[in-house]
Amino acid sequence: MQAQTTAMSSNSVDRYEMSKGKSVIEVGECDGEGESGSIASFSIEQESLENENLEIDPKEEAAFVRKLDTRLLPMLAFMYFLSSLDRSNIGNAYTSGMREDLQLTSKQYSNAVSVFYSTYLAAELPTTLILKKTKPKYYMSFLVLSWSIITLCNAFVQSYASLIALRVLLGAFEGGFFPAMTLIISILYKKQEQGKRIAFFFGSSALSGAFGGLIATGLASMKPAGGLEGWRWLYIIEGLISVCASVWLFLELPKDFDNIPYLSARETEILKIRAKQRVAYMGDGRFEWSYVFDALKDFKTYISFTIQFCQDVILYGFSTFVTAILKLGLGYTSREAQYMSVPVYILAAIVFLISAYISDRLKVRAPIFVCYNVIGAVGYILLLSVHNNSVKYFACYLITFSLYTGTGLNIAWLTNNVAPHYKRATALGLNQTLGNVSGAVAGQIYTTAPYTFGHSFSLGCIVLSNLLAITQMFILKRINRKRQRILSGEISDDHRGVRNGDNALDFKYCM
Repeated sequence: MQAQTTAMSSNSVDRYEMSKGKSVIEVGECDGEGESGSIASFSIEQESLENENLEIDPKEEAAFVRKLDTRLLPMLAFMYFLSSLDRSNIGNAYTSGMREDLQLTSKQYSNAVSVFYSTYLAAELPTTLILKKTKPKYYMSFLVLSWSIITLCNAFVQSYASLIALRVLLGAFEGGFFPAMTLIISILYKKQEQGKRIAFFFGSSALSGAFGGLIATGLASMKPAGGLEGWRWLYIIEGLISVCASVWLFLELPKDFDNIPYLSARETEILKIRAKQRVAYMGDGRFEWSYVFDALKDFKTYISFTIQFCQDVILYGFSTFVTAILKLGLGYTSREAQYMSVPVYILAAIVFLISAYISDRLKVRAPIFVCYNVIGAVGYILLLSVHNNSVKYFACYLITFSLYTGTGLNIAWLTNNVAPHYKRATALGLNQTLGNVSGAVAGQIYTTAPYTFGHSFSLGCIVLSNLLAITQMFILKRINRKRQRILSGEISDDHRGVRNGDNALDFKYCM
């Protein structure tokens, strides 16, 4: 999974009420910010907003948000669904005949999985700069069309070398899509609205595995048609769906987000007021290099990306190799492995959405994914210790509790606890870049059935992730208590220099 950039929404604690019965700007302890105007053309000076009326009727605003959700979210979620599908379908193809037809060794398959992330990571970095020069409508539809064509080309590979080349190209075109998509969400939605929308994208990513398994189930036992084996038709079907989706994206995605065609004049005015509210209450976000250095000196940055690396190893390793685990590790047939993987992915999606909801309700992050990781650890222990295949298959369901929950909530935890914006952006960038390196690592630990080393490595990642999360919770609780004592006058503040951002005395860390 690519790596994903999300912050769960939360109910607020502190509120700035604009007027009685009017819209409320919420600033919660556990909110992510994600503001970035890179592709919006709003240019707002904070000084000009002091005497401006920024009120919006809450019912009117709710209707506006629902309209955005209706027009944008299904389309973007479907594109991310296809992105996840087209990158991970190599697992379905491998167990449906690709291994035999291309005479791939286990090591070669692992290399094909890993090499994707070499260009995927590189493509993530320049996305923001590219979107400053071009419209997201053109850039994002180009990316979808490009990876669709590459997916179609996979149906005609004849050698290991050509497979590697196509995986490299696929990573180059898929890498920029998720950052562009989250940038759009950060511009159109308030920070407390963003988390649930991005959680929706993660849910669609989990469902892509189930969809791929369903298609592969139907094609696994199919006799060659048109001179092509069933696994090749898997790529053709998914590639054609993606081509059609690129046309939909090109026609529907607005060219400019300050002038969206399907919004009325009043809705466009609301959109601009919401952008002004962000500046009025959160500042203009001027960049300073000191924010970058602050992020590099902050222990939370390093704990976060280490946790992210561990959680992504679990996610990429299991989700990519689950059909191989079922077929080569547990001894099921190709057809059985395909359809048995479907409910596993469905449960993964359900578990993640429930965890996001619980996390928002309780306003905590780490305790949720630590508890879920314990369930996942039990799954890996069963895979490693028992010999009954039915029990091992049950263990696969337990592992789903660690898949998307840990990655999503850890990102949320970081964004909640790092401020201001550019310090957060630096920490989050390191989190995603270094965390996604695990995609390449995952391909190298799952090399030989029954994948004992891969399961053991993943179990170790769960243990390390939980130890780091628990350690950081204790540290943050201690800091919160100390700040509270300073504010109440019980002890003096021994801090040297100016306190700002998440170092301010009134900044309370989220657990």
